[in-house]
Amino acid sequence: MIRPTGIRKVTTAAVPEPPPGLFSNCLVAGGFIHVSGQHAGTPTGAIGGDSVEAQTREALRRVLALIEAAGGRASDVVKLTVFLTDMSRRAEVGTARREVFAEPFPCSTLVGVEALVSPDLLVEIDALVLAPA
Repeated sequence: MIRPTGIRKVTTAAVPEPPPGLFSNCLVAGGFIHVSGQHAGTPTGAIGGDSVEAQTREALRRVLALIEAAGGRASDVVKLTVFLTDMSRRAEVGTARREVFAEPFPCSTLVGVEALVSPDLLVEIDALVLAPA
């Protein structure tokens, strides 16, 4: 398969890689860092248990680890998409986000979903980030 030029895959030991042949966690392309949806999942269950706030912290930790591995910072994030299984708990997402981001806050979309890849996962977050020059 021919890979388009100008696309760089980014990995870090701080974030588990997806199964081979499915998708990339992080690519740098077109002046942006693209981070796939990150969550708190592990082979033995979700980090943070049934706490949306704790799972959001872990998902953001993974997002930021990938951004930093690509040479970026939290202040470079321009857009987040948050997928949440229980919209009544959206304030918990906001609490965790405010620990990471400051003005100007990233643009954001919050989407209520029925389920994520595993039943113990409550939140997943992807990001679009301005790549360093």
